[in-house]
Amino acid sequence: MLKQISDVVLKAGSIVSSGFHSAKTIKHKGEVDLVTEYDIRTENFLKEKLQKIFPSFTIIGEETHAEGKYPSENVIFIDPIDGTTNFVHGVPFVALSVGVITDTETKYGVVYNPVLDELYSAETGKGSFCNGLPIKVSETSSLINSLISTGFPYKKDNLPYLMKVLEEVLKTSRGIRRAGAASLDLCYTARGIYDLYYETRLQPWDMAGGLIIVREAGGIVTKLDGRYHDMDSDSLIASNGLLHREFLNLLNEIR
Repeated sequence: MLKQISDVVLKAGSIVSSGFHSAKTIKHKGEVDLVTEYDIRTENFLKEKLQKIFPSFTIIGEETHAEGKYPSENVIFIDPIDGTTNFVHGVPFVALSVGVITDTETKYGVVYNPVLDELYSAETGKGSFCNGLPIKVSETSSLINSLISTGFPYKKDNLPYLMKVLEEVLKTSRGIRRAGAASLDLCYTARGIYDLYYETRLQPWDMAGGLIIVREAGGIVTKLDGRYHDMDSDSLIASNGLLHREFLNLLNEIR
């Protein structure tokens, strides 16, 4: 089943890569939240192909979803282009993300960066892979030696708190990165490039594909208060596990 999903995502990736260096029709979903015709084309392709593989599942995509409460099981979350702003500006951190949820947990996760040709995938109990090779989280055991990733929400109402967290992270880590694609941040954490990733105000399609990739690579994903993350929260911490308690303590000191 994972191979079937991966094959669909790879084919959809050709739509994204064909538009990366091309002129684009850009629309605004919000003041700074963008969408292009390639988002729509890719999402429609993914929905059509995945529905044939999972005929009884509800498929929810970023660009065509209806507002309201989402199902907690037998659902597929799709982000056709995670990092649309990067895509528009020619920054090569863009990804297609697919997460298949059964029994409230992600069963299959596939994230593909068609620009760099990196395919991340995982299935419950089977490990995580990048282009078919196993990946594992890092072994960094202290924040001062860690490279941390984060992102910022489109809404700026919580900015003072986020800036305070950022200030403390900069003081207590080796550095911080902001790539602009949550699914890739999760995959880079799974691969041991980042030691920890945190973000707030995410949507299910941002997280669904990458959560299982982190966990199957040996990492931990929780809510900001340390409780298990099961897709019912819009904020998360993903880490190699060794840094989790130290980072939670840092957040507790800021609150």
